[in-house]
Amino acid sequence: MTRLAFALALVATAACVETLPPIEETTSLAVELLSPTDPGNPDNRLPTTARDVSVRVTAKNEQNEVDTSFTSDVEVYVQFLGTVTPELGTPIPFATITVTAGVSETINLTLPPTVFGETRLWIEDGGADGTYATGTSPALWYRDPYIADISTPRDLGALDALSSSPLQNKQVTVSGSRYGDRGRLVVTGTYAQGYSLSDVECADAAGTPPCVAGDFDHVLVFSFSRPRDEHGADIAAGQFLDGFAGGVQEFNGLTEMGFPRSFASDLSVDAARIPAPARVLPAWFTNPIEFEKHESGLIEVVGATVCPLDSNWTTFKQWKLDIGRGCAQSVNVITAGVIDFDPATKVGMPVASVIGVLRPVNIGSFNVFIMFPRTSADLTL
Repeated sequence: MTRLAFALALVATAACVETLPPIEETTSLAVELLSPTDPGNPDNRLPTTARDVSVRVTAKNEQNEVDTSFTSDVEVYVQFLGTVTPELGTPIPFATITVTAGVSETINLTLPPTVFGETRLWIEDGGADGTYATGTSPALWYRDPYIADISTPRDLGALDALSSSPLQNKQVTVSGSRYGDRGRLVVTGTYAQGYSLSDVECADAAGTPPCVAGDFDHVLVFSFSRPRDEHGADIAAGQFLDGFAGGVQEFNGLTEMGFPRSFASDLSVDAARIPAPARVLPAWFTNPIEFEKHESGLIEVVGATVCPLDSNWTTFKQWKLDIGRGCAQSVNVITAGVIDFDPATKVGMPVASVIGVLRPVNIGSFNVFIMFPRTSADLTL
């Protein structure tokens, strides 16, 4: 390119520059936290019950001055564990605050019961005619979640109770047990792409067995490959973990921790730490929330009968156990690749005991309850 052509190109580029007028409207929202006066800090967390907050919102213009021309209802969301609740743009936000002549009155709000960790109010002038000016409150600090906070449905009687976590799509860190000094996080099983973990209460503060788990104390950590801790050491059943972190996700109704990190300072293994399995009762099928209470936990079927093999076997290698309600309402079992067992040779025969980790499929009204034995010791013919 000649110098003349280059100069002409610069002139043509300069001719395309457009100068826009400066913004003269609300550009931000200042959020003043009036109470609690002590919002806590990472080393001094607020009680879970301390969820009443008071705030005042001020609209600021491009000069960072009070915009007295601003009068509007602004939307309130609660930001914690990496996302806002509810999602931005949903028809009904968490709350609305009226700002008049640039300043709101003192507003009292009660945060949801499921706020954890660093929590802020996210306030936005959204909507079709909004300025999209945004502001956040100072941080309030609550405890980190426990496994039960991930696994317990918001409403045990809701239609999505079997298929939704209250912390779905949140980034969580679980760093302890809900049982205090006697509590531990124990690995109950390891698999090709993850491990199952239970929050248990042991006999003493040293973690001495026996250890007992309660309802909703279980979770599946999906590691995509052989499970290892943050130092690369293999994770084993019967091992205590210090904690884990990752994203909460639902896969066909199974709550999983995705893209996890697992923390372990004690590599010792003791199978006696693993809690006893929950015995499946026929009545669970009429009240399937009982299955949900033990999702990703150990369950046991006693005195059942092996059902005839069907398409579940040919397609998914799942064979069924009749526990007293017929084969139409049965517990499915997957042993392929783990136990050398041919269910075709046992059809119609009783089985003394089958133990495994419960990993169901819950999609609307379609519910399949599948157990995964870990070793041959979990199958007693």
